[in-house]
Amino acid sequence: MSVTAPRGFRAAGVAAGLSTDGARDVAVVVNDGPSRAAGAVFTDGTDRAAPVLWSAQVAAGGRVRAVVLNSDGANAGTGPLGFQDVHAVAEHAADALSDSAAEIVVCSSGPADVRPPLDVLRDGVTAALDEASRGGGLAAADAIRTTDTVAKIVFRRGDGYTVGAMAKGPDPSVSTVQCVLTTDAELTARQCQELLVPALSTSFAPLTATNDAALLMASGASGVRPDQDAFAALLTEVCADLAAQVGTDTGATSDDVPATDHGIPT
Repeated sequence: MSVTAPRGFRAAGVAAGLSTDGARDVAVVVNDGPSRAAGAVFTDGTDRAAPVLWSAQVAAGGRVRAVVLNSDGANAGTGPLGFQDVHAVAEHAADALSDSAAEIVVCSSGPADVRPPLDVLRDGVTAALDEASRGGGLAAADAIRTTDTVAKIVFRRGDGYTVGAMAKGPDPSVSTVQCVLTTDAELTARQCQELLVPALSTSFAPLTATNDAALLMASGASGVRPDQDAFAALLTEVCADLAAQVGTDTGATSDDVPATDHGIPT
């Protein structure tokens, strides 16, 4: 169930047409609340890609309604036009959710210096939002793969709450690592940030590539305010599991995965 194991979350992954082999290439993770608290960690590099520049502004507000992710086009090194594209994608997702673009995070991976075709990406976002459900976590994890041979997912149960996650490992183009973590625990935005940073640092190397991003969203749907130490331990365990999955992946290209299922069961 991945990112949809916690209550309050929907997800989907669709084949929008960014990929030439028909693979899933656009994903969404939607937080239906009641809370929208979030924390995030982005690349420390000085050459941040357009999606990171946009998403860092969003995450600074401490509230995230949804994250849109795409493979097959990192939108890195694309200047003002790339940033305009990200803004347009966020606006498109926000309109579909009757919400604000200021609460839409956008993450992209794949070849550097490639702006994904905006019309194709927007159509993919529409399709993904239409399909988003509690059962869509695995497809979402599949859609963010670049050279990952399999989708990387994990969830853990706490005392009345759940933590779920998906991730993709580094690829040869821009070495992008991306991770989305979700929980139905009641957390503040400050707690999300303070808990995410050390949990990541124990398992993942410092994020330095242009598109590196990690996000923790809390829906509060369980109604449980967790013991912070217990939650920190569980979150660290989840990150360690994801890092182990990334570390053991052979990093094959998508051409090595059967076109029928792209690495996950259909």
